[in-house]
Amino acid sequence: MATLTNAELVAALMGRRRPVAPSEVPGVRFAFYGRMSTSTFQDVQTSRAWQRAVSVELIEGVGSVVAEFFDVGVSRRWSWLDRPEAAALLAAAADPGREFDAVVVGEYERAFHGDQFREVVSGFNALGVAVWLPEAGGPVELGSPVHEALMVLLGAQAQREVARARQRVLAAMRSQTRVQGRFLGGRPPYGYRLVDGGRHPNPVRGRWGRRVQVLAPDPVTAPWVRWMFAERARGRTVASLARELNDRGVMCPSSADPERNAHRSGGGGGSCGRWR
Repeated sequence: MATLTNAELVAALMGRRRPVAPSEVPGVRFAFYGRMSTSTFQDVQTSRAWQRAVSVELIEGVGSVVAEFFDVGVSRRWSWLDRPEAAALLAAAADPGREFDAVVVGEYERAFHGDQFREVVSGFNALGVAVWLPEAGGPVELGSPVHEALMVLLGAQAQREVARARQRVLAAMRSQTRVQGRFLGGRPPYGYRLVDGGRHPNPVRGRWGRRVQVLAPDPVTAPWVRWMFAERARGRTVASLARELNDRGVMCPSSADPERNAHRSGGGGGSCGRWR
């Protein structure tokens, strides 16, 4: 028996799908659900627009969207009850006077992770609410062997994509740090400062005039870091090092870099201006 690739299996499943004629469910009122994880690196309006456009195209001739639920800044790993908009959608579906008849999801991988799909769809179905997916070409039928196989495949692909994305990002960060010497954000470690590292290596960003920052030893604090390591290697305790640093009036991290430690006063006692 020949082994089908993922693409071939999806094509076969989609080909066996029974199309839903508009006359079967005329004037269906839909609630749209979408999600995006971060608003820092994505545009909320753009992400919402394309997910809704996919949904509207799916239900064209069948009904229209009358309610919208769109989560921003939540991971797909979060349960639906932990997502503000998804939880609101579940609550609205449980209301006998709800204003929608079915739910249309912009994209499977945006809405579900792991075993969430079966649990969520079963809950909606128990309330008499159908769930429509672009990947299924219409309402999902949990009892259908074709849809069951499709959902298992989509779930595996979603988990694989999360793992691959994590690996790609971490590998890229390691390469940028080791090969290019780039500083990828956060506070510079005590003993270092940020200096200009030249034009951004990305050609497009370089043309925009963007530059990168790299770490360089701080001439004021770096000698003290070397001193601390040397003294610690000799067997001195952390407490004794802190006492000597305070006695010598050596600036602690918050005092040495007050711009990145605005939550600390930089002078006075305790954790504000002394080694502990």
